[in-house]
Amino acid sequence: MRSYQSFLAKEFPHEEVVMLIFDKLYLLRQDTKKYAREKLKNQTDKDGRPLFSVEVTGDIRIIYSFDSKDCTVFIWKIGKDKKAYRF
Repeated sequence: MRSYQSFLAKEFPHEEVVMLIFDKLYLLRQDTKKYAREKLKNQTDKDGRPLFSVEVTGDIRIIYSFDSKDCTVFIWKIGKDKKAYRF
């Protein structure tokens, strides 16, 4: 999580938004399947796992995948809607 601090500080200048992002990342870390509601249609990560999107605020999303076998969450993008969905 520490590696995200400088990235988030540059991308999102408002501390409240950064805290909301960290809250969502923490929730994903606790129970990934519970938040895997919005599956991105026909999109997979590099290993073929489906990609999911979780809403942070009205226009900010976290794009991620997870490996339930190894209990690993992969964060692919954090950003505003239009940027987050571009791969």
